[in-house]
Amino acid sequence: MRKKLQDGMFEVSYIFELMISLIVAVAILILGVQLVIDTVNVTCRYKDGVGSLVHILDDAIILAIGAELIKMLCKHTPETVIEVLAFALARQLIVGHAEPWENLITVIAIAILFAVRRFLLKRHDMVETPDGLIEAEDKIDVHSS
Repeated sequence: MRKKLQDGMFEVSYIFELMISLIVAVAILILGVQLVIDTVNVTCRYKDGVGSLVHILDDAIILAIGAELIKMLCKHTPETVIEVLAFALARQLIVGHAEPWENLITVIAIAILFAVRRFLLKRHDMVETPDGLIEAEDKIDVHSS
């Protein structure tokens, strides 16, 4: 009885995650169109080029973070979590107006994320192919050809 209830709750939470992913995807689509319109009309919104570029970069990076978030919700792997965190930190570094010591901490945090990804994540479920690394569940028989 307990196992069935746990499995049922897991399925419900998975469906909720997929619904949230769908909502975020629709928002990204709408805001992506808005970003294109803003880019075309950028001269109307800002008198200086730097302000408009910062605004466009900020919006574009937020959309990229949203896309990574969708991947994280649909595919529960440590790699996707690290990618979302790396994008969020990169956004802070690129468009944030932080103090130099805050930028240094952000760079160190990004380096730590890449080190974790490189040295601590298990690679046993990854397979090397001529096209690069793929997950074992997606692998194809490369030796049969």
